[in-house]
Amino acid sequence: MGRISEKEWIEDFQEFVHGEGEGTPVPKHISRAILNQVHRDLNPSAWLVFAKLLTVHAIVGTFSVLICNQFGINPFQTNFSLSDYFMKFGHSTCMVICGALFIGLSVLFCRNLMGPEQLRVLRKNAWLQVFGLSLISLGSFAALGASLTLAISSLWFIGAMVGGTAMALIPRRA
Repeated sequence: MGRISEKEWIEDFQEFVHGEGEGTPVPKHISRAILNQVHRDLNPSAWLVFAKLLTVHAIVGTFSVLICNQFGINPFQTNFSLSDYFMKFGHSTCMVICGALFIGLSVLFCRNLMGPEQLRVLRKNAWLQVFGLSLISLGSFAALGASLTLAISSLWFIGAMVGGTAMALIPRRA
Protein backbone atom coordinates (compact mmCIF):
# COMPACT_ATOMS: atom_id res chain seq x y z
CA MET A 1 0.00 0.00 0.00
CA GLY A 2 1.33 3.37 -0.95
CA ARG A 3 1.11 6.53 1.01
CA ILE A 4 -2.01 8.65 0.59
CA SER A 5 -1.43 12.25 -0.35
CA GLU A 6 -2.83 15.12 1.66
CA LYS A 7 -5.21 15.94 -1.18
CA GLU A 8 -6.61 12.36 -1.12
CA TRP A 9 -7.04 12.58 2.68
CA ILE A 10 -9.00 15.82 2.33
CA GLU A 11 -11.17 14.34 -0.46
CA ASP A 12 -11.89 11.22 1.63
CA PHE A 13 -12.76 13.37 4.62
CA GLN A 14 -15.06 15.59 2.56
CA GLU A 15 -16.75 12.49 1.15
CA PHE A 16 -17.26 11.18 4.68
CA VAL A 17 -18.64 14.50 5.96
CA HIS A 18 -21.10 14.85 3.11
CA GLY A 19 -22.22 11.24 3.40
CA GLU A 20 -21.16 10.32 -0.09
CA GLY A 21 -20.05 6.84 -0.88
CA GLU A 22 -22.04 3.94 0.53
CA GLY A 23 -25.15 6.03 1.19
CA THR A 24 -26.75 3.52 3.54
CA PRO A 25 -29.17 5.40 5.82
CA VAL A 26 -28.95 4.71 9.54
CA PRO A 27 -32.21 3.30 10.92
CA LYS A 28 -34.16 5.85 12.99
CA HIS A 29 -34.28 3.65 16.13
CA ILE A 30 -30.47 3.36 16.13
CA SER A 31 -30.04 7.11 15.70
CA ARG A 32 -32.56 7.72 18.49
CA ALA A 33 -30.82 5.21 20.79
CA ILE A 34 -27.43 6.83 20.18
CA LEU A 35 -28.81 10.33 20.80
CA ASN A 36 -30.54 9.16 24.00
CA GLN A 37 -27.32 7.58 25.27
CA VAL A 38 -25.33 10.74 24.52
CA HIS A 39 -28.01 12.81 26.28
CA ARG A 40 -27.82 10.55 29.38
CA ASP A 41 -24.02 10.74 29.38
CA LEU A 42 -24.03 14.54 29.10
CA ASN A 43 -26.83 14.98 31.68
CA PRO A 44 -26.27 12.52 34.53
CA SER A 45 -28.97 12.12 37.14
CA ALA A 46 -28.55 14.13 40.33
CA TRP A 47 -29.41 10.90 42.19
CA LEU A 48 -26.51 9.06 40.56
CA VAL A 49 -24.15 11.91 41.39
CA PHE A 50 -25.41 11.80 44.99
CA ALA A 51 -24.90 8.02 45.11
CA LYS A 52 -21.29 8.50 44.00
CA LEU A 53 -20.82 11.25 46.59
CA LEU A 54 -22.33 9.07 49.31
CA THR A 55 -20.10 6.12 48.38
CA VAL A 56 -16.97 8.27 48.47
CA HIS A 57 -18.15 9.82 51.74
CA ALA A 58 -18.52 6.39 53.34
CA ILE A 59 -14.84 5.76 52.65
CA VAL A 60 -13.40 9.24 53.21
CA GLY A 61 -15.63 9.87 56.23
CA THR A 62 -14.40 6.69 57.86
CA PHE A 63 -10.78 7.78 57.43
CA SER A 64 -11.69 11.31 58.49
CA VAL A 65 -12.84 9.99 61.86
CA LEU A 66 -9.32 8.59 62.23
CA ILE A 67 -7.86 12.08 62.41
CA CYS A 68 -10.81 14.06 63.79
CA ASN A 69 -13.23 12.31 66.13
CA GLN A 70 -16.80 13.44 65.56
CA PHE A 71 -19.19 13.80 68.53
CA GLY A 72 -16.82 11.70 70.64
CA ILE A 73 -16.95 8.80 68.18
CA ASN A 74 -13.49 7.25 67.98
CA PRO A 75 -13.93 3.80 66.40
CA PHE A 76 -10.20 3.36 65.82
CA GLN A 77 -9.28 4.28 69.42
CA THR A 78 -6.67 6.75 68.23
CA ASN A 79 -4.79 8.77 70.84
CA PHE A 80 -4.68 11.98 68.82
CA SER A 81 -7.54 13.80 67.20
CA LEU A 82 -7.64 17.16 65.46
CA SER A 83 -10.66 17.86 67.62
CA ASP A 84 -8.24 18.10 70.58
CA TYR A 85 -6.50 20.95 68.76
CA PHE A 86 -9.77 22.56 67.59
CA MET A 87 -11.11 22.51 71.16
CA LYS A 88 -8.53 25.15 72.03
CA PHE A 89 -10.75 27.58 70.08
CA GLY A 90 -13.85 26.50 72.01
CA HIS A 91 -16.40 23.74 71.70
CA SER A 92 -18.59 25.67 69.25
CA THR A 93 -15.71 26.48 66.91
CA CYS A 94 -14.53 22.87 67.13
CA MET A 95 -17.93 21.59 66.00
CA VAL A 96 -18.08 23.98 63.04
CA ILE A 97 -14.56 23.06 61.90
CA CYS A 98 -15.17 19.33 62.37
CA GLY A 99 -18.37 19.48 60.31
CA ALA A 100 -16.59 21.44 57.57
CA LEU A 101 -13.71 18.95 57.47
CA PHE A 102 -15.88 15.84 57.63
CA ILE A 103 -18.12 16.80 54.71
CA GLY A 104 -15.67 19.07 52.86
CA LEU A 105 -12.99 16.38 52.54
CA SER A 106 -15.50 13.93 51.08
CA VAL A 107 -16.73 16.44 48.51
CA LEU A 108 -13.17 17.39 47.63
CA PHE A 109 -12.13 13.76 47.06
CA CYS A 110 -15.30 13.02 45.10
CA ARG A 111 -14.76 16.01 42.80
CA ASN A 112 -11.51 14.44 41.66
CA LEU A 113 -13.35 11.25 40.68
CA MET A 114 -16.11 13.00 38.75
CA GLY A 115 -16.21 13.78 35.10
CA PRO A 116 -17.09 17.31 33.96
CA GLU A 117 -20.76 16.40 33.47
CA GLN A 118 -21.11 14.98 36.99
CA LEU A 119 -19.24 17.94 38.44
CA ARG A 120 -21.67 20.29 36.67
CA VAL A 121 -24.59 18.46 38.29
CA LEU A 122 -22.89 18.57 41.70
CA ARG A 123 -22.36 22.32 41.39
CA LYS A 124 -25.90 22.91 40.19
CA ASN A 125 -27.33 21.02 43.19
CA ALA A 126 -24.53 21.70 45.69
CA TRP A 127 -26.73 22.87 48.56
CA LEU A 128 -29.13 19.97 48.21
CA GLN A 129 -26.39 17.35 47.76
CA VAL A 130 -24.42 18.60 50.78
CA PHE A 131 -27.61 18.97 52.83
CA GLY A 132 -28.52 15.32 52.21
CA LEU A 133 -25.00 14.12 52.91
CA SER A 134 -24.88 16.10 56.16
CA LEU A 135 -28.24 14.76 57.36
CA ILE A 136 -27.23 11.17 56.59
CA SER A 137 -23.96 11.75 58.46
CA LEU A 138 -25.72 13.09 61.55
CA GLY A 139 -28.11 10.14 61.41
CA SER A 140 -25.16 7.77 61.19
CA PHE A 141 -23.52 9.37 64.22
CA ALA A 142 -26.77 9.00 66.17
CA ALA A 143 -27.00 5.35 65.09
CA LEU A 144 -23.42 4.81 66.31
CA GLY A 145 -24.37 6.11 69.74
CA ALA A 146 -23.23 9.73 69.63
CA SER A 147 -25.09 11.99 72.01
CA LEU A 148 -26.33 14.79 69.78
CA THR A 149 -27.78 17.98 71.13
CA LEU A 150 -29.62 20.48 68.98
CA ALA A 151 -27.12 23.27 69.63
CA ILE A 152 -23.97 21.25 68.97
CA SER A 153 -25.46 19.39 66.00
CA SER A 154 -26.59 22.70 64.50
CA LEU A 155 -23.08 24.10 64.71
CA TRP A 156 -21.64 20.94 63.15
CA PHE A 157 -24.32 21.10 60.45
CA ILE A 158 -23.51 24.74 59.64
CA GLY A 159 -19.84 23.85 59.28
CA ALA A 160 -20.73 20.84 57.13
CA MET A 161 -22.90 22.94 54.82
CA VAL A 162 -20.32 25.70 54.45
CA GLY A 163 -17.35 23.33 54.01
CA GLY A 164 -19.14 20.91 51.69
CA THR A 165 -20.71 23.60 49.51
CA ALA A 166 -17.45 25.51 49.27
CA MET A 167 -15.64 22.37 48.08
CA ALA A 168 -18.39 21.67 45.55
CA LEU A 169 -18.29 25.17 44.07
CA ILE A 170 -14.56 25.86 43.84
CA PRO A 171 -13.31 25.64 40.25
CA ARG A 172 -11.35 22.58 39.18
CA ARG A 173 -7.80 23.16 38.01
CA ALA A 174 -7.12 22.28 34.42
